[in-house]
Amino acid sequence: MRSIARVSLLVALLDVLLVSRASAAATQGPPSPHTSTAQPPLPPMTTTTPPPATAPLVTTPGPAPPTPPTDSTPAYAPTSLQVAAASPGDRYGVAVPPRRGAWGEGSTLVRRDARIGVYIGPTFKLTGVGGSPGLLLGADFGVLLGERFVLGAAGSALVTPLAIRRDDGRTLNMRSQYAGVTLRVALVRVKFFTLGIGSLIGGGRACLNDERLDRCVNRAAMFVAEPELSLTFAVTRVLRLVLSGGYRVAVAQAWSGPADRQLSGLTGTLGFQLGKF
Repeated sequence: MRSIARVSLLVALLDVLLVSRASAAATQGPPSPHTSTAQPPLPPMTTTTPPPATAPLVTTPGPAPPTPPTDSTPAYAPTSLQVAAASPGDRYGVAVPPRRGAWGEGSTLVRRDARIGVYIGPTFKLTGVGGSPGLLLGADFGVLLGERFVLGAAGSALVTPLAIRRDDGRTLNMRSQYAGVTLRVALVRVKFFTLGIGSLIGGGRACLNDERLDRCVNRAAMFVAEPELSLTFAVTRVLRLVLSGGYRVAVAQAWSGPADRQLSGLTGTLGFQLGKF
């Protein structure tokens, strides 16, 4: 009986050892795919950033520097000719404007935006009549268009009586005055200097005055054309000095005084122009 009891005790101890080993192996081994509980995955490992090679720039606190202005205009802006539609004469991507015909719209001598000035001033003119020198005093008025064209009026009168021998042998004093429209064109303009040409076209009269009677005993109407070459100097903004030289062509009606050749002659003029230029 005692031997049987000992054998059964040994068998029970072996069973307990086997069961304990089986449970330990089950806890240490990989989980079975048939188990219902799943363990949560491990979190990913964080990578550490290496320190910078250079030390960071440390600035003292203060106002931020001004931001430079940015130009919104593109570096290359196409012109109106380049934006226009391409034409058969395009070269290098630039459109060539179409040619105008011979009878196109054309242009004007004076533009719409040209400056317009006006002036008036005295003139002192030296001339010769019948071989004798004389002085003519006059006035000049003009409208200046774009510093290039002048349209105006001028007149002169002989202030030094000239002794003229009449056909009958008597010597009388001749007086003369004439006026007309003027047209001048500036040829060269350099700073304050202007070189131009112009002409006066008009008429007047010549008179032989008897000093004893103090009246004109013989008179004649005449046509006058006086081309000239002028030099203009801008002294100030409102004053200009004019030096000009020309030739007076006079054609008088039949009378007993000097002939047309004697009434004509060279002229030299000193003038002043006062106005808005």
